[in-house]
Formats: sequence, structure tokens, C-alpha cells
Amino acid sequence: MEPMDLGGLLTVDTRRAATLNQGDADAARIALFLAYARDNAQLLGLTDAFGSEPIDVAHAGKLAVRVADGLGMDERAFGKYVETIAAKDLKRALASEYINPGVLEVTGDPGSDGRVSRALDLLEDISSDRNHQIFLAEAELARSVLLGARDGRPIHSVCDPTCGHGGLLVRFHRAAGGAWPVVTATDTDAASIAITSMRLLVDGYRGGFEHVRQADSFAVGSIPGVGFDAVLCEAPHGSAKREAARTEVDPRILDGMDGRKWVKGDIEGLSLLRAVDLLDEGGTAVVLTATGDSYALPQVGLRQRLVEDGLVEACIEIPRRLPYSWQTGLTMWVLSRRGVNGTLLAVLDGDGFQAECPDFYSSLDSLESSSRWLADLVTSRREVPFMSTVVSREKILETPGSPLRFSGYATSIDVAGRLREGPSSDEIAARHAEVLAELAAAEKELDETFSRVVHPPR
Repeated sequence: MEPMDLGGLLTVDTRRAATLNQGDADAARIALFLAYARDNAQLLGLTDAFGSEPIDVAHAGKLAVRVADGLGMDERAFGKYVETIAAKDLKRALASEYINPGVLEVTGDPGSDGRVSRALDLLEDISSDRNHQIFLAEAELARSVLLGARDGRPIHSVCDPTCGHGGLLVRFHRAAGGAWPVVTATDTDAASIAITSMRLLVDGYRGGFEHVRQADSFAVGSIPGVGFDAVLCEAPHGSAKREAARTEVDPRILDGMDGRKWVKGDIEGLSLLRAVDLLDEGGTAVVLTATGDSYALPQVGLRQRLVEDGLVEACIEIPRRLPYSWQTGLTMWVLSRRGVNGTLLAVLDGDGFQAECPDFYSSLDSLESSSRWLADLVTSRREVPFMSTVVSREKILETPGSPLRFSGYATSIDVAGRLREGPSSDEIAARHAEVLAELAAAEKELDETFSRVVHPPR
């Protein structure tokens, strides 16, 4: 039996082209979680959980549940998760030299202490689970826009009601810096809650895990309290979306939807409504949805309600060109209760976009600058010909179907107005006359040349 190559995860800070099967990825996560908890038992208050003997594969599952319980995590979710991991996979992971005692001890050196975080990040990007992941590019863009929209206002509480594997939460915190806000996270999938809890732990979250629980965020009483400073989430997709469609929806989410066109299977719509419902009066939400689903006909009534209430600050369409991302287009919704006048609509494609940010999709190396650019676009509400425009509430509502996408209003951009900072009208007229004169002279020369060739002098 060959030990699992955890060194490749812990020591290489790049994305691999290879894909790791889900069984190996899950085994690696549990092995890293147990080794991290053991090596930092005193720091985490877990001195009674570990003895001097190596972690035995026969008891690793029960030990993981006991450690999770000791940390206040959802031990039931951990129990369900470890039951899905094959003993042979876990044995290979635990046999890695990087699971030896003391290897993962927190020392105060950022490079060394961040190894487990980077490994768990990498497992997201190379494992084969396509129902609960949030990839690096999407997470970086979403957290940058959220922080930009907050405009320096502190975030004391953050919620991800459909947290998946916790990628949005951990990358948001790394960008925000400072102390962790209080975290609330739910997901219908037990493995997702276990993985999110592990990622929060190794990223330094010590605010308590009592609100990181397996639950359906659309159901009654699933999320304790409302009034979050920030909500950051991706609408469910794949099997998670099908499961959410069977939920008995909390009536409070649908408040105000009486008489409007809406269907129970509109999970993207539910995600938007739930995000708004969870916000504090001054809060901000960033929600990612699949573009194809975001503009489906069942959402007509939903879009109208969101616009009428002044809840949509921006709608950004992102084609399926992001590195290490889903093979589908995304729409980023920026929501708040501040009653902003007008909605910024943008599409990150086409000539206008290429002129503004040509390296946006080039590689992971450009992701940080691309994220800053997008955050600035949303906060400044800049209008760029053939890329973005701000449309008033009244104009959106008077359009059939209330489309919240740039293509529906592209002709409303004042291109002439955007050119006013260039040459004056007199300068343009003078240049126009010069060009016409040059063209006339060229045509005259061509006619003379043609005459000489066809009718040469005798």
C-alpha cells in the first residue's frame, strides 16, 4: 500500500492539472484535520482527546467525531461524513509522513502555519465533487465585491446559508483581515458542514461553531436570527438544487410574493430572497447564480419585487471563461436594503470589456488585480460603452419581464456623452474635413494613375 502524497498538497502553492477522486480527497481532509488537532491539542483545548500512540485507522472515524464534538462542531454531520470514507483510503492518508506527530504544529510562522489551509484550498480545486465546491476564481471575485460594497464599514457577522465547502467564507476573511466576524453557515449536506468547519478551524476561526450546522436554509427556523452585516453565498446546483426543490419553504422568505409569478423549483430566486431576508438594514449580500437560471421566465415576479423594493445594486454577468471555475456562465447579484437609485448592469465580455480589463480571464496570476477592478466597477457604478450601464428602477419595471441584464439596455448608453472628455466638436469636424480632403486627393491620384495605364500618352 502506497501512502498518499499529502506532501504535494502541503508544500506546493499552485493548482494542479490532475483531478483527485472524491474518496482520496475526503480521506486527505480527515487525516489533515486529525493531525492538525493532535499537534495543536493544547491550543485548541483538546488535550484529553489524543494519546501518545499514532492515529489508528480503525478508530480514526470515531476520533474525528469526538474531536469535532470537543470543538463544538456539528458531530452528527461529522459522523455522517466519516461513514462515507473508505478505510483503505483513510489508511493511505494516515500513512503519509506529513501526518507524523508535530509536523502540523502552529509555530507563528505564516508560511508554515498556512500549509493546511492551502492544502484544503487545493483539494477544492482538484477533487471531483461538482455539487458543493466554490472555486478559487469565483470566491475571489465575490469577496472583493462584497468588501468593496461595504466601503470600509465593519462586518461583525457574516452568513453563508448554502455554504458548500466554505470557500467563500475563508477567502472572504483572508481578504478582510483582522479578527473573524461571527460566522453562521448552513448546508443540507453533512460532508459540506464538516468540511466547512475544518476549513474555518485551520483558518483561525475561534468564534464558536454552534451556528455552523447541517440544515436547510430555506426551511422554517433553519437559521437562528437575522440582521447580518454580510451574506455571501452561491445558489445550490446539481443534486443540492434538486434536494432544495423539495423543501417546505419558510413563508417569511416569500413575503410580498402574493399574486406574482413564481414556481417552487426556482431555487436561484429563493436564494436571492433568502439573502435579502437575512440582511441587517445596512447589510450587503453577494449571491452567485447560474446565468441560464437567473433569467428564466419563472423569475419575472421575483425580479419585479426585487427592483420595486430597491434591493438590487448590481447584476454582473460573467461568461464561462474564468480559470479553474465552473463550465457555465455566472451572474453576480449585489443586494442591499439601502434603496439605491438604479441598478448597475454589466457583462464581462465584448469590446468594451476587453478595452477596460484585457487580462481578466488570462490566468490565476491576474486574479487579484481583476478582483480589485470588478469591485471598483461595482462601487463606482461606472458606465462603460458596450459593457455596463446604470438603469433606473422605473425603466426596468416598464420593460416587459423586467430583465436585469445588460443586453436589454445596451442601446440606452450615452456613447456621445462618454466621448465628451475627448476632442471637442470643432476639432472632430476639422479632422473630418482633413480626412475627406485626404480621401479626395487619394481618389484623384488613383484616377490619374488609372488613366495613364489604360490610355498611355502616344
